[in-house]
Amino acid sequence: MIQTWMAPFHVKHNLPSGSSTSQQEYSEIGAEVRLIVGKHLSCDFWRVERGTLLNRIERLAELVGWWGTRVNLTAEPHNSHELSFHILDSLAPLSLSVSDDRLLKAFGPESRILDLGTGAGFPGLILASASSANFTLLEGRRKRASFLSIAAAELGLANVAVRQSLPSAKFDVVTARAFARAPLFHSVASSVLRSGGVAILYANIGQDLALSEAANKELIDFRAVSYKVPRKAAVFERILAMWRRA
Repeated sequence: MIQTWMAPFHVKHNLPSGSSTSQQEYSEIGAEVRLIVGKHLSCDFWRVERGTLLNRIERLAELVGWWGTRVNLTAEPHNSHELSFHILDSLAPLSLSVSDDRLLKAFGPESRILDLGTGAGFPGLILASASSANFTLLEGRRKRASFLSIAAAELGLANVAVRQSLPSAKFDVVTARAFARAPLFHSVASSVLRSGGVAILYANIGQDLALSEAANKELIDFRAVSYKVPRKAAVFERILAMWRRA
């Protein structure tokens, strides 16, 4: 197994060398994302202070903006509205945990969570920024894995490890957002979840969730919870699909 390196420091660095104009551009992206997310954020019930979370979100947006011009992290790395959408969508399990005991327990401080295909940090880095649970971020692409390691260090996230190959350990929760088609998610989630563990798939309305394949992989007690996420002038309806490992 290969574990991507984690920088042994927790201090804020300047973005990699570039013009002062570029530095200002990324700072502006971060500040705008902070403002947009802050308008929709209610985190009184989470285990991270609001200001700390917004600081982390702002810094991550800066990093995504810079890296996104050099590595294919996400489609629109400089679009503050799109970044805000991804961040707010990533936070859905925590937002919904207020009225959902399964989610509340899943993201408790002792929980071990595996996020599949974290990419630019959605949802794994965002959830780790807002939760005291322990996160392993699985990202097979080397440059994206390097980005995640650097970003986790920049955000001061001691509860994050980054891996490029599937761990042999068992987890309490497996999450995935834009990872793969549902059957592959079911197969991977089932293989790494402990008995009673929770599989969480972010999905669109009408998406094929391959329920029969989930049952074949011993993922049972299916439940879908709908929620809405603002996206610029529109509101998108999304689903958290959840199963329990038999």
